Formats: sequence, C-alpha cells, structure tokens
Amino acid sequence: MPRPALSWVSFALISAASFAGMAVCVRYASTTLPQTEVVFFRNFMALLLLLLLLKQQRVSLKTERIGLHLLRTLTGLTAMYLYFYALSHLPLAGAMLLNYTSPLFIAAIATIWLKESWTRPRMLALGLGFAGVLLLFSPSSAIASLAGLMGLASGALAGLALATVKKLSATEPALRTVTWFALLSSLISAVPMLFDFQWPDATTWGWLIAVGLLANIGQLGLTIAYSKAPATQVSPLGYSSLLFAGLIGYLLWGELPDVWGTAGAVLVTLAGIMVARERSEPLPAPPGAVPAIEEQELR
Repeated sequence: MPRPALSWVSFALISAASFAGMAVCVRYASTTLPQTEVVFFRNFMALLLLLLLLKQQRVSLKTERIGLHLLRTLTGLTAMYLYFYALSHLPLAGAMLLNYTSPLFIAAIATIWLKESWTRPRMLALGLGFAGVLLLFSPSSAIASLAGLMGLASGALAGLALATVKKLSATEPALRTVTWFALLSSLISAVPMLFDFQWPDATTWGWLIAVGLLANIGQLGLTIAYSKAPATQVSPLGYSSLLFAGLIGYLLWGELPDVWGTAGAVLVTLAGIMVARERSEPLPAPPGAVPAIEEQELR
C-alpha cells in the first residue's frame, strides 16, 4: 500500500518550525559575530541559491524598474537588520510576533498606495491588531524597550517592502525580483560588515549555514503548502511559528510572556489571520527567509 503524501498542513507546520529554528540560529550566530556580518552572510547565501535558479530558469536580470527594486531592497534590508537586532535583545517569540505585524502594515499600505478597498473587515482587523500592539508594549512587558520598537519597525518596513513587491509583480517575474533583492542586499550589507569583520569559528559557521538551510526549508515548505491549498487556509498556520518560538524560548532561555503580552499576541495573531482571509494572500515570510518564488518558476 503506497504511503500517503504529506498534506499542506504538514508542509505549513514544517515551514513554521523552520522559521522559528532560523530565528534561534540568528540569535546564536549574533552572540559571536557582529550583526552586520550575520545579515551579510544571510543575503549572500540567498544570492548563491538564486543565481543557480536564475541560470536554470533562464530568467534575465534586465529591468526598467531599478528604482522600485532599490526601494524594495532598502526597506527589506533595513527590516532584516531590525528583526535580527530584536531577535538578539527580546524574548524569541516576542521578536517574531512584532515582525509578524507586517500583514497589518501591508493592509494599511495597500489601501493607501495600491488603492485597495477600505473594507469593514479590514478596518476591524487593523483596529484589533494595533490594540494588540499597545498591549504588547505595556510598561511591565520585556517588549516595552528600544529593541521592541525596532522589532515593530521591522514589521512596518517589511510591510512596505512587500507592498513594493506587489507593485513590481505587475511587470517583473518573481525570480528577477528576489534576485535583485539578494544582489543589492549583498552589495549594500557588505559595506558595514567590512568595518568590523570577524572570521567565524567552526561553530559559528554551523549557525550561519543553519540559518540559510532553515530559511530555505521554511520557504520551500510554505511555497508547497500554498500550491496545495488556498492562502486563506494556509496563512493561519503560519502563526504556529510563534508557538514553536515560545516553546524553544522557554526550553532554552526560560522565557515566558506576561498576561498583557499574551493578550496582545492573541489580538495580533487574530488580526493577521483576518487580514489574510480578507485579502486572500499568503502570510509573509520573516525577513531573512528567501522570498517566495512563484511555483511555476521552480519547475
């Protein structure tokens, strides 16, 4: 009797666990390397993979929208710096949760910039989501700090970056867009990295390689899940990354959220799911993951 194929639920959960694992590896790598170096290697590893795909798929890098590519790079790269900083200074699940506010910002930006409809469900979702953010920043919370503000800013900038990707998608193949991002990000992030470069030891190389592998596994699992089921079904499972991160944070560092933080997390998660259902779009992967590539371009 043949074995049943893995369901979209399995792929979505594998993806969520991989993104949580990637966050752990970023934190460990950042204990021995400057953050500028961790960001560079993450982008450079993505670039190597994407150049192979570019050659295989015979997609040209020629573009007439270099300005939008540069805007997408500057916003996405800054979001990555801020997210990696938050991972090093906040509880693991808290840092991920702040970055997972990006769907709220995407919905707001898409309404203003991309002229999407301002619907009642969207207004309700944004109201709940930003109320949740206020709870996360209650005075007693570990998130109420400069690192917390940087984590929230990573979500806002990731939202702007992904709105830019949607604008680019009208004329640019997805593989071209993500390769331009990896190329420009590698070049830009190399500059600050050179000022305090440290050669990684064997253990740190392991963490850096694991960051790349887990990000790729996470994005591949997400892509497969979205190819097997509608975004409205898959996106809610993306938030299981927060459960994995919470469990890992407790087991490794004894991290536990307070009551207000838990309530805020519930509201932000609920709002993100509502936005995903209202817009029928995938939950964005966290900064540092290889950006999604359309399924047909992976064949």
